[in-house]
Amino acid sequence: MNPPLPITPEEDPVQVVDEWLKEATQKGIQRHPNSMTLATVNTSGQPSARVVLLKDLSVNKGFGVFYTHYGSKKGIDISNNSTVSAVMHWDQLGKQVRLEGEAVRSPAKESNEYFMTRPWHSQLNAWVSEQSKSLANPIDLVRRAKDKARDLKLPDPTDIAFNGLDLNKSCIPRPPFWGGYRLWFAAIELWTEGAGRFHNRIRYERTLSPIDAYTFQASDWKSGYLQP
Repeated sequence: MNPPLPITPEEDPVQVVDEWLKEATQKGIQRHPNSMTLATVNTSGQPSARVVLLKDLSVNKGFGVFYTHYGSKKGIDISNNSTVSAVMHWDQLGKQVRLEGEAVRSPAKESNEYFMTRPWHSQLNAWVSEQSKSLANPIDLVRRAKDKARDLKLPDPTDIAFNGLDLNKSCIPRPPFWGGYRLWFAAIELWTEGAGRFHNRIRYERTLSPIDAYTFQASDWKSGYLQP
């Protein structure tokens, strides 16, 4: 039995990721086709994994963007160890992507622009939720949301009459402790399912050299097949 060869080591792996993501989105195979499991490591060497959404993919530069509270567990992990990994899996397509690289904060302008696209309830949540911190009672978070809504001159977020209200979201500023991360890819593995477990796996690697706080200079990709 010959292994399937739908991709080759000569292809641009970021371009392939973009094509697969578009395919998964167009076919509507899952609610969030852009979901990825992000793994970080804390100062004790304990790994943690959680699902985040890949909100942007720079095909030309080779990084993906996700958003979170900078004081969350993953934010704290990244501040101490910026080396992270992620996995995107589309079971119905028989395709998977493994990502490894460096996570750095996005420029404030990019985070501001994305924040303005979020529903106002989500914007309000970014202000009041101390992500990953313990919570004695969920009602406490609701109270904080109501208080913050008054401060920002927003409707009562618990009033069902305002659930579908389309506010001018640009009037709600982005919290300084919330924003994006650029995951710069140092390694990408492309996996496609094959019959009888004769899967196709290709790993691409490159070297990243920091230019500034947001940007890396990347070498050319080197690649090769992996056994399934």
